[in-house]
This record gives sequence, structure tokens and C-alpha cells, in this order.
Amino acid sequence: MPTPAPAPSDGKLRSWVFAGLLGLGALVGVSLLPRVVRGGSPFEGKPAPDAVFAVAANGDPGARMQIESLKGHPVVLDFWATWCGPCAAQAPILDRIARRYEKQGLIVLGVNAHDPPAKAKSYAEKKGLSYPIVIDAGQEAAQAYDVQNLPSLVVIDREGRVVRYMTGLVDEASLDEIVAATL
Repeated sequence: MPTPAPAPSDGKLRSWVFAGLLGLGALVGVSLLPRVVRGGSPFEGKPAPDAVFAVAANGDPGARMQIESLKGHPVVLDFWATWCGPCAAQAPILDRIARRYEKQGLIVLGVNAHDPPAKAKSYAEKKGLSYPIVIDAGQEAAQAYDVQNLPSLVVIDREGRVVRYMTGLVDEASLDEIVAATL
């Protein structure tokens, strides 16, 4: 007696189950990534390279900000671009961190290294970002900090030393812990 062919819905069900497992695996991988892609940068523990940025949004038009002049404040530099998907996911996290620790002196700078100032400003306005968005003209700061991937975060203590250098999407709890320890 011949074996009956499987019902067409059995194949579809297996496909959906496989797709679901694949998606779940991707979610687990993405959630672990910020814990895996951590520091280890040669910058950690050393003085932060100085850089000067033009303010594009959330500051005085035409103003300039210099890393060296921010000594006395903990600082988070977020190297990002408007076309970077993980950067877009991380921006609201940085905004919440900036607002949460503003009274303790934290300064968060969104360092855009790839877009014209008007585009970076428009992006910040659409996202509702409150922290200063600055432009790394000529990618000088990105080169000084050896930024190879976006987003890249640099956490600097009050004395101007790099305490953490991270690449990739960082979850809010991890970043909150690092910033709180830096205050």
C-alpha cells in the first residue's frame, strides 16, 4: 500500500515553525550582542583624544564643542549616521540616558560623521533627540578614536579618560550601568 503524500499544509506549517525558530534565534543573538561586543579598546584608561565639533542641533547655531573643554563632566560620544539602522535604535536609548543623568553633569554628544549638518539636524528633530548633535567634519574625530563601525560609543570620565569603548547596539541597562559607575 503506497504512503499517502503529506497534506500541503504540513509543509507550510514546517516552514512557519522553521521561520519562527530562526527569528527567535536572531533575537537571542541580537540581545546578547551588546554583551559580547564590548570594550577591549586600546583607548580605555587613556586620555580621550581631543576633537572640536560644530553643533548641528540642540545647541547654539554655529557653536563649537571641544572634548578638552568638557573635562569635569562625564561624556558619552555616540558616533552615528542617519543611514545606520542600529544607530536609529540606539538614539532613543541615548536620549533617555542623557535626560536621566543631565543633573549629574553627563554630557551626551551625537557625533555625526557621515551626513551634512542640515540632514543630521532634521534627523534629530524628527527623532525628538534632546542631546547636542555635532558634526565630525572630515571624520577627524572618527579617525582619532579609530571608529570602524557604527554605532560606536565612547564613555569618558570627569578627568578626561576613556573608561569604555563599545561598538554595535548597546542595550539601555548596560549603558545605564556604565554611565552610573562613571558619574
